[in-house]
Amino acid sequence: MKFLYLLCAFVLLSGFPTIVKAQDVLGTGEYTAGKTVTFDEKVTPTDDKQDIFDLNIPEDAEITVIEDKHANDYQISSVENLSKLYWKKNALDLNQDKAIDNYLLINECEIYKQFYSDDFEWLRIRQAGRDMLKHSKDSFSDKIKVIVPVDLGRYSHEKKGFPLINDTAFLDLRRIEIGGNLANEKICDTNYDLEFYPKNIILILSKPFTFDFVKLDEHVAQAYIVQQKYNPIKIPHELKDKKYERLAFARIRITFRAYQGETKGADGYMRAIMFGNLDGIDIFEDINETRLLTSFDF
Repeated sequence: MKFLYLLCAFVLLSGFPTIVKAQDVLGTGEYTAGKTVTFDEKVTPTDDKQDIFDLNIPEDAEITVIEDKHANDYQISSVENLSKLYWKKNALDLNQDKAIDNYLLINECEIYKQFYSDDFEWLRIRQAGRDMLKHSKDSFSDKIKVIVPVDLGRYSHEKKGFPLINDTAFLDLRRIEIGGNLANEKICDTNYDLEFYPKNIILILSKPFTFDFVKLDEHVAQAYIVQQKYNPIKIPHELKDKKYERLAFARIRITFRAYQGETKGADGYMRAIMFGNLDGIDIFEDINETRLLTSFDF
């Protein structure tokens, strides 16, 4: 908002009008996570529809609505949010004009397209952006979330939970690629690498991480199985050819600690290298994070 106020003031003075993905394979020790999913319009219904309230759920079962305590704490790993993360972690210098220009291109596209070609007006806009970043960058979030599909096996009554099957377990992870933003994805009509702003991040963990079992109360597990049978969720296009026993979604919560530079990926595009912590994993029935099954804080 501070930036917009400053910009409006500059524009009025000058007389211008204002213009107001998960990857397919989980590898041991290394993992690529994404945010981009799309949905089929139709879901094939089962032939034996039944009201779930008519099922033989034990009368003494405690039905609990699980509160999502972290619903608004973490940002999606969009290019916009990653650009703010880089400023938050002091990866960029306020004296770098190109860093300011590309930040505005990413986050204020219409303003960039209207005024960048005006050399004199852009000086004022760039300074407004510089002032905004100077005063606001510390308030940007360093908490990012990534949603990935997982497959739940048969419920273990002995261990009280579901194993993660079909290569969806997290085994001995040491590094995770965060973002899921396509390298050639257009940002403000540009589809090339933006200097200072890699579209994806390689997260380096301080120690190996394993997560291969979802502990879950029997009553919640039974309700989930019933829901999957009689009210199946929409399947993302990227997963329609996969054979999942019981599809669910893991929200990985991350707090980034430090920026360590950039590296070029196998596709020729840059990645930022950052250290961070896995704060927890939340298991949802759906990609939209509306039906929470359980949460794990680390």
